[in-house]
Amino acid sequence: MTHSLIGDYLTLFAATEIFIFVFMEIVTKVESVRMVIFRTARLQDYVVFVGIFGAFSIFGTYIGIQGVFGAITNIRDIAPIVAGLVAGPYAGLAVGLIGGLHRMTLGGASCIACSVATVLSGLIAGLVFRFNRGKIMGIVPAIGFGVLMEGLHGLLVLVLVQPFSEAMEIVMTSIPQMMVAVSLGVGIAIIIVHNIIREEEMVSAHSGEKSS
Repeated sequence: MTHSLIGDYLTLFAATEIFIFVFMEIVTKVESVRMVIFRTARLQDYVVFVGIFGAFSIFGTYIGIQGVFGAITNIRDIAPIVAGLVAGPYAGLAVGLIGGLHRMTLGGASCIACSVATVLSGLIAGLVFRFNRGKIMGIVPAIGFGVLMEGLHGLLVLVLVQPFSEAMEIVMTSIPQMMVAVSLGVGIAIIIVHNIIREEEMVSAHSGEKSS
């Protein structure tokens, strides 16, 4: 049992590492994503942004681990959380809907609870962005936010899945792993975004000095 649990954690960490690597490549090279981050995006840029992050959310389900009663231990919520924290409630909600509706099609005892959790993760992250007046959350708060959203995920499973014994088993076997993996993924993604912004500011400052 211990070896299986350790294996599950390692599998999720490996999946998170893949997510972060691809995320870094996209953030640094896809112009539409960069324009959203720098608040210079047009509508079509937001469409591209939502499409890419929605695909990330679906990817986070597919690389998950099959759990008890059809539950899937996964990192699906990273994408809508990051989208919301970076681009606001509409983007976060849209990405959450893509990931959540896809999860709904896979069935299982927890499909409704997990789908709703993904949608709410993106929406709440976007509302935090709005509350911060467009300022991207710091790294440590972002990690804490990821933990909190997976706690909400677990709470929704307990409330919506019957019988309660099944819900409790799903939560105990899946949510702790997801708390660690999702919060880690969100934290690293926010580090990457902050670094991209800092680099752009340094380039702009350097260009300003040259022109003067």
